[in-house]
Amino acid sequence: MTFNKNPHHNSSELEPKPAWIDQPLPDVAQNERNLDNNSLAKFKDILRFASQYWGGMGALVVMAVLIVMLIFVVTNDTLYESVRNYVIASNDAFHNNHWAGFFKRVGAVLALGILVFVLYQGLLRYTKFGTERVHAWGLAFLVLILATVNVKIGVELINWSGDFWEDVKNKDVPKFIPGLILFSQLAFSSIIAGTYRIFFSQLLQIRWRTWLTEKYATRYFSDNRFYHLEQIHGQDNPDQRIAEDLNRFTEMAVALFFGFYLAALSVYEYSKAMLKLSGDLDTTVFGYAIHIPFYMFWTVVLYTIFGSLAIHLIGRRLVKINVLRERYNADFRYHLIRAREYAEGISFLQGEAHHLRGARHFFTVIRANWYHYMWRIKYLSFAQSIYGQAGIIFPVIVAVPRYFSGAINFGGVMQVLRAFGELRDALSWFIDNYSTWAELRGSSTRIFNLDNDLNRVDGVQAKSELHVVENNVGGVALTHAMLARPQKNAQGQLLGIPQVVGLDWQISSGDRWLVTGASGSGKSTILRAIADLWPFGEGRIDVPTKGKMLFLPQRPYMPVGTLREALSYPDAPTRFNTAAYETALEMSRLAHLSARLDEQNNWAWLLSGGEQQRLSFARLFLQRPQYVFLDEATSALDEENELALYRTMLEFLPDMTLVSVSHHPQLRAFHQHSLHLEPNGTGGFRAVKSII
Repeated sequence: MTFNKNPHHNSSELEPKPAWIDQPLPDVAQNERNLDNNSLAKFKDILRFASQYWGGMGALVVMAVLIVMLIFVVTNDTLYESVRNYVIASNDAFHNNHWAGFFKRVGAVLALGILVFVLYQGLLRYTKFGTERVHAWGLAFLVLILATVNVKIGVELINWSGDFWEDVKNKDVPKFIPGLILFSQLAFSSIIAGTYRIFFSQLLQIRWRTWLTEKYATRYFSDNRFYHLEQIHGQDNPDQRIAEDLNRFTEMAVALFFGFYLAALSVYEYSKAMLKLSGDLDTTVFGYAIHIPFYMFWTVVLYTIFGSLAIHLIGRRLVKINVLRERYNADFRYHLIRAREYAEGISFLQGEAHHLRGARHFFTVIRANWYHYMWRIKYLSFAQSIYGQAGIIFPVIVAVPRYFSGAINFGGVMQVLRAFGELRDALSWFIDNYSTWAELRGSSTRIFNLDNDLNRVDGVQAKSELHVVENNVGGVALTHAMLARPQKNAQGQLLGIPQVVGLDWQISSGDRWLVTGASGSGKSTILRAIADLWPFGEGRIDVPTKGKMLFLPQRPYMPVGTLREALSYPDAPTRFNTAAYETALEMSRLAHLSARLDEQNNWAWLLSGGEQQRLSFARLFLQRPQYVFLDEATSALDEENELALYRTMLEFLPDMTLVSVSHHPQLRAFHQHSLHLEPNGTGGFRAVKSII
């Protein structure tokens, strides 16, 4: 971090007004234009992000190679035809044994599925590779295999449709019934494969999300990163990025990946089928003879290419619109959450109108973005509808001339229609998933921004020149310490504005210090630095092990749950027995709450500010720390309760080391030493020590 050696500054800049105050509405369209539109770069970022779970970029390359090999194996005509011939042969025996062949093949499919599942579970349970990545790779290959089965069944349905519809046309009843039985077999197999393909895809998604959530939640809450992220004014709404964007990312990434594989395999298989059905086109244009081989195949390819290009040109801005939509909604939600969190303070100050203006401001931005989204979706839906409706009649127009000429029969027309539709759907994967890709880019962008801000926090901590060192000697010592306040300059660079300078302070075991000074002088900052929460500064701080220290802030945290959980926080409620809780409450003048230890409630709302501060003292009496740091911890109490708590605390813990930050002069009687922060004449503050 860079330190500004000229400490003259406007302290009001350290607490800026909300962004929406006195500010015009943002230019939504300009914000959309300012977003990164480099799809290739974004795709590389997504691959890099995904590789963390799958084992690196090399693993993804291996996955791609294995997919190609899988496609080759399953599309090998020799292997495929041997299986197909068995099915056809067994079906030809239908007249001799009506349902035996059907149930035989259904049983074989189920047995194979059970065998695959058992082998997969055995691999996870009884080998040394039972890790999350084995789960991921195993599930991925299960999905790929099932997707392959679905495509193969689709090809068989194309082959089936030709003979079946020709039998219908010819009113061939003896062949009609076996055709229905064959369709039921194919349809049943397709349903089973499709259902479990979706099931295993969803299972893979939740495992991937679990892994990512654990990774980012652990990183966010470790080493006080969540606290430092707020200090340096980092990414807004990190909670949304962990709770929602990770979910969207995994859901859409899994869907797009396997969808692309399914589409690629479908294009390959249905292209072979379409090439078999396609004839050559011989025509004359302006006196020139034109010969187009496989003309029906090329028509569907060109139809899809031009449709995809049109959809892309119309819908490409949806990526940017979706990114901003999530950002604006998150800002709106955060504004409402803040109002709920500080409801009482807002109500006392009659700030309802202020927050209503803010809510209206944020929603106006959302509405403007929504109008952009509506118009873009309208054009996109119009283009997609034209593409879809034209796709119904277009293959008929293409196939009917060959039917009229006698080149194909009616069954061949139905085959063409089905093959055309399947190939068109496969080639339309890009069109159908354009909005999904847009949302994936939006979610990944927000995750990458959070990742970058967490890296920035790590960078601030790593570059900090304020070193906090734990020791077992006892006491607290600040040596040549300078504490600063973070502030960004016009270029966005994080600066450290000196606040407390030249601090040399020795707190020996058993000492009692009272820290005083004007508001904003850095009293709380000193305690944050001792607690290793403040990386902005220079010098050295020696502290005892953290388990020996307890910090009570002005506004104590009250978890939602039982009163036992609130009292024992952050420890488990089972650490202390009921008698200990009752004693702590009595010493804190909260004996009337003893009967409510097991009551579930939001104690931050139920208890007054003074009661919450007294409850934090009950935590102190339960934990019995050797070093106690009170940061305006009795500011909400009346003088009688404040003095009573101090007397009880010193009687209960006579050997503790006490540091109190307070403006109340009556507390001087409980302390031996004073540390007063006064202006040093250059914009900062210096410490003056004295004996009380």
